[in-house]
Amino acid sequence: MTSSVTQEKSGGGFSNFLATAVPALLFGLRLATAVCLALFTAFYLELDTPYWAGTSAAIVCQPIVGSSLLKGFYRLVGTIVGAVASVVLTAIFPQDRFGFLFAMLVWAAACSFVSTLLKNFASYAALLAGYTLIIIANNSIPDPDQIFFIAINRASEICIGIVSGTLVIALTDLGDSPKRLRMQLSQLIEEISQHFVALLADPWNSTGPETRRALVKRISALAPVVDQAAGESAEILQRRSILRVAIDGLYTAISGARVVETHLRGIAPADARRVAAAIADDLPSDWSRGPSRDRDTDALLVRKFMVMKTDDVSLRLTADASAEVASGLESAANGLALLSDPAHARDVVRIPSIVVADYLPALVNAVRVFVGVGVVVIYWIISQWPNGLFAVTFTAVTIMLFAPMLDGSGKASLGLVAGTLFGAVVAGILKFTALINHETFLAFSLILSMALVPIGALSTLPFFAPYFVPATVNFVPLVAPTNVMVFDPQVYLNTAFGLVAGCVAGAATLLLIPQPSPSFRAQRLVDLSIRDLRRLAGGRRRWTFRQWQGRMYSRLVALPAECEPVQRSRLAATLTVGVQVIRLRHLSTDRRAGAEISDILAALAAGDLPRLQHTLAELDKEIASIPVDRPGMRGRMRARAMLLAIAEAVDRQGDYFGSQTS
Repeated sequence: MTSSVTQEKSGGGFSNFLATAVPALLFGLRLATAVCLALFTAFYLELDTPYWAGTSAAIVCQPIVGSSLLKGFYRLVGTIVGAVASVVLTAIFPQDRFGFLFAMLVWAAACSFVSTLLKNFASYAALLAGYTLIIIANNSIPDPDQIFFIAINRASEICIGIVSGTLVIALTDLGDSPKRLRMQLSQLIEEISQHFVALLADPWNSTGPETRRALVKRISALAPVVDQAAGESAEILQRRSILRVAIDGLYTAISGARVVETHLRGIAPADARRVAAAIADDLPSDWSRGPSRDRDTDALLVRKFMVMKTDDVSLRLTADASAEVASGLESAANGLALLSDPAHARDVVRIPSIVVADYLPALVNAVRVFVGVGVVVIYWIISQWPNGLFAVTFTAVTIMLFAPMLDGSGKASLGLVAGTLFGAVVAGILKFTALINHETFLAFSLILSMALVPIGALSTLPFFAPYFVPATVNFVPLVAPTNVMVFDPQVYLNTAFGLVAGCVAGAATLLLIPQPSPSFRAQRLVDLSIRDLRRLAGGRRRWTFRQWQGRMYSRLVALPAECEPVQRSRLAATLTVGVQVIRLRHLSTDRRAGAEISDILAALAAGDLPRLQHTLAELDKEIASIPVDRPGMRGRMRARAMLLAIAEAVDRQGDYFGSQTS
């Protein structure tokens, strides 16, 4: 019996090993094939530096198909923009090398700034636009008269690598990003439903805030998966706005659940149980189980909660917040329908917008690029280092690639240095032992694959990825394959030293110019949010519901993991108050309540809490004094619920809403 158990464990371990090793080796084979195809095309066209084609193919190749397809597209866009910029800058500074170099630094810094603001593959396009210009400058600075032809050649080499990597990945792997996205979205819908049901059953459960933080983190991780799925499905790519709205819906549901919990915890336990029971009674018995729910169920709940008749302001507030939960889940379920049965998904209108949580990290990254690359440029000019421009290129690549990682950029860049050193050793051994005696491209490809396949396979494993991903990318430029191979140890050492030195300089820059501390960034996000709320209340900005929610969701996502719970609570409270301010503005046209609402908004904008609390109470009394039988009872109760939501948030965070921003 013991023997059989041991064999079973052994068999299970071997099965797990195969489940991990086979996909990794297949990716290594695809990586080697893409690089060799790119090099073959560049050799056939007799381009000057075919290794840029191989390097581009290695960068484009990703274990996830959608990543490769969309990354390839955005890389093409970024490459073309960078090539055009190199020609334009050379035309502006035809005989002024210092002017060109300064403009190059400004362009690279600006691209780093933009890439930090953008997300996913659009961010990658901005990076490419930055260091493509520097790659072209490697050859154009010594010979500016040939800038147009150099730009065409470099751009062609890079585009060949992009097309080769994209083609190989697309033809050898069907991908599963839509399936993974469907699974993750379904799980989130179900877990948010369960969280809301549990909240109604026990509003005082201490795990509620922690559960919401974990859910918000998982929701924010859906954005890149949406892009990957769009890269694998034309239907999803064309109707991607449905999935964007679905993600917004998940945030809305979380926000509504938080409002319910905050309110129920702030009233008497008996009242809280009564209100929670009234809402729970309207939920279907199987509502929290994903497979048994659909959009129609959620839409029915939204209508049921919105039209609920009650003269209890506490129940009115809870019902409106519960309607937000159901409405958000309805949008999420529509996104799930797109992934499961596209014909049944309802198209939505979503105006694309770029929401920036805080410009400071992007500004710091721009400074990192300007200073770090600038120091290497100055050293190259003073020392007249033959491989200085090669070091400049990889300094820029290192800083721009890892700077958006914020707190983890320094550590990740050290992994790049270690991986590059490993790649340099392997490339040197391979070049001066195996490659030196073979002239055919077939032999060259097989020898190159001997290194690329295992390195690529190891790059798919989370533990080894920080070291072997850089090794796969920098391996080809270290070998430096050309139509006429040069086997000069001195030339190789100079090239390898320039590449490694550039990586080291980039890593040093990221370590010496760190991002502001997480606590500082968190406090800035809180300060920016209260400033925006006062601008909204004061009428200086007219954000819509969607715009305000998107703004606050982006800041909740941008909060560092090390932030204090009170800072997250303050952002959530700001979100709630801002939504109520926008709703009150819609009511301010009423001649009777307009003056009081204006006073409330003015007090909130000024941070005058005594005045705010007084005007909130007076308006609530005035609305409550209107006879019940007068038309518009439901609207009056909804207005009182808005006032109550603002009053509760201000009471709990009085020092925050009455403070002056730092």
